[in-house]
Amino acid sequence: MTLAGSSTTTPPPVPAGTGTAGVPFTSTSTWRTALSTATPVDPNSANMVAYAARNRAGYANLVQYAVPIYVATTSTPRYSVACTISSWGPCPFTGHQIPIPSGAVPSPGSDGAMVVIDEASRNIYEFWQARQSGASWVSSWGAVNSLDGSGWGGASTGSGASRLAGVIRVAEIQQGSITHALALQTDNVCASIYRAPALKTDGNSTATNCIPEGARVRLNPSVNLASLSLTPAERTVATALQTYGAYVMDRGGSSISVSFERDTTAAANSIGAVYQSAGLRWDYDSMPDIPWSSLQVLAS
Repeated sequence: MTLAGSSTTTPPPVPAGTGTAGVPFTSTSTWRTALSTATPVDPNSANMVAYAARNRAGYANLVQYAVPIYVATTSTPRYSVACTISSWGPCPFTGHQIPIPSGAVPSPGSDGAMVVIDEASRNIYEFWQARQSGASWVSSWGAVNSLDGSGWGGASTGSGASRLAGVIRVAEIQQGSITHALALQTDNVCASIYRAPALKTDGNSTATNCIPEGARVRLNPSVNLASLSLTPAERTVATALQTYGAYVMDRGGSSISVSFERDTTAAANSIGAVYQSAGLRWDYDSMPDIPWSSLQVLAS
């Protein structure tokens, strides 16, 4: 049943170092920590990258598997959300009245992903296969993470990363600046093994060149980005990959894919004006001018 919020008070300011809707998680989170150029490279990095970068592409998830992100207000309708999978344990949403804006739409791909940020409660509600059911909502599974947390926890992703963590935001592409590690998916995720800060894995590969979930990847710092003909979006992404790197946080269906926020103002099959203005062309744009073969998997 929908519960109408009645409070009109403004949430108090949060202490320095804590998360916001635009910059989630504590300032000491691994997602928000820049890399040292001296960070050692995994001895098997060349083999792992050769396979992952075989298509010379990092596919931008802009529509089907983009992440719709909504920020709740005090007037946002609230719901008791049930999980349709009962065999995984208690539903993470039990006991929560979850704000979901009217007109919210999960991603159209099979993940049915959706994130709602509630700055008043400091909670991030993360849905996997969310859908409206009559006057309420259900979700196959999900997670509730803290806006002021580490960005790791729950089971809304294969690695236990927050579904919000690492997602490239529309505003970041518009501003040309990303100040966090990115979220990557690959089709060659190791089975059974993973690296901290990952909490688990959904990998299924036993190949010697598989990449563990939780592995941090960067673009080789020796690459001179100024010498490359990059679109504005590619330059923003490549700079973040050199400065903050990225975490392999889920198994995907392509060689490398990159998580982006869904532009919720865009038409159903459009990537949206901001992404188009920055040089992105379509869903799964391969961002071909980024030298993906120059990625490095860092040592654990």
